[in-house]
Amino acid sequence: MRDIIEKNEGKLTVLRFIGFCLMAIGVVSLMICSFETKNPVANIIAISFFITMLGFSLAFPSLLEGNEGLSTMRIVVFMMTNVICMLMLKIGWGNEIDSLKDIGIDQYWVGIIAFTFGAKATQSFFESRMAVFKEPEKVGIAALEFTSADIARLAILQNKEYLMAKYLNIITISDAVSNSVDPVTHVIAIYLKDDNSSDIPSVLEVRMPDNTIKIIGTEIIKGTGKAKIQYSQLRSEIARDDNAEYAGSICCAVESKLGNNTFRGIVTSAHIYSEGIYNDKYNGMLNLSEQTPIILNGVPAGKWYYKIMDFNQDFAVAKLNDDQSEDLDYMKFNNQFYKVTDKDVKTKKMNVTMLSKGNKTKEAFIIDYNIGFPVYYDNGPFYKKKLILIGDSNDREKANPISDDGDSGSCIYHTKSKKLIGMLLGKNEKFSLVLPLEDTLDIFNLKTV
Repeated sequence: MRDIIEKNEGKLTVLRFIGFCLMAIGVVSLMICSFETKNPVANIIAISFFITMLGFSLAFPSLLEGNEGLSTMRIVVFMMTNVICMLMLKIGWGNEIDSLKDIGIDQYWVGIIAFTFGAKATQSFFESRMAVFKEPEKVGIAALEFTSADIARLAILQNKEYLMAKYLNIITISDAVSNSVDPVTHVIAIYLKDDNSSDIPSVLEVRMPDNTIKIIGTEIIKGTGKAKIQYSQLRSEIARDDNAEYAGSICCAVESKLGNNTFRGIVTSAHIYSEGIYNDKYNGMLNLSEQTPIILNGVPAGKWYYKIMDFNQDFAVAKLNDDQSEDLDYMKFNNQFYKVTDKDVKTKKMNVTMLSKGNKTKEAFIIDYNIGFPVYYDNGPFYKKKLILIGDSNDREKANPISDDGDSGSCIYHTKSKKLIGMLLGKNEKFSLVLPLEDTLDIFNLKTV
């Protein structure tokens, strides 16, 4: 009884409340009638007992539950026991009834008791035989379902520092899509600056939150080399007024209509403004003294206005003079952007296009995205995040960059949808490097035209 009462029965439901009320009514009735010995009282005693036990079953429903919820056998045994107890109470309180035989039960009444306990034994036997072992339910993070991409990210968190400390020729490590046929399958892409891949493991172990171990394969890309910036949309090139030789490409035209800052401008790489030097000073709207003139195709056209150079971006906006007309050949994007996902990596056909100065239009594959590594400026290497890698092959090992010196700031867009992806930053020995633009343009309330 104590075990049943102490068992977690949950909240006080309507049925449990009714059960407690029936128990109270039955107990009070038993107490009042316990001092009477007349036949009508014997009937009341038996009924009061039944009401009390019915209330008990409602108040504590686990009494009638087996391994798989409510048990029919438990209910039968419970009711049979109650009937026998009611008969015994009726005999004990009645004056005219002396034995079970007086109420129509012969000498074989003991068989009823045997049947009851036999039924209970049968119930226990079958419940134990049919019970199925259930593993403990997982709770918290261990209960989560992990995709191949999730496992790859865990592998990087657990192994990246060790790998880069042991193998000094590793440039970066990425949770990369394995192939275009099954984009949900990931590997750990390990990019090397040289061709020495000896002893680098072909698989990595990943310890999951439930302490199980999973295995994920590695893909080693040799001979990546150093990533460098490249000093143009189609015919146009942009440069500082005082250094026309240091020219870059134009990514897109933008406009702003926020308060008094309404203007038209063009987007390019910030290192065109800084002439190849990494400089994270004056990020944001430039001071008047820093808003130096620009030239487009050798002709004065405006001045530098915004600049961001940090681990996320290499971005500058030149504000055009009011009388400066836009190049009619500029690709129009109408503030439409394309966000790269796993399904865009290593596709069967080239899926991005680059527009650069000198009427260059080149197509490429997306090789990887959202990775980071050092990019060399004239004053040294500086880490860049969220890079998109593109190349002339969907095989990371066989790919080559599609950009040349002078292509910094080039427009990179999704070939099929004609939506803007980002802006070319530079290249290494295998890939051209692209930085996404949407978030940066949004910060400055700039819209592409």
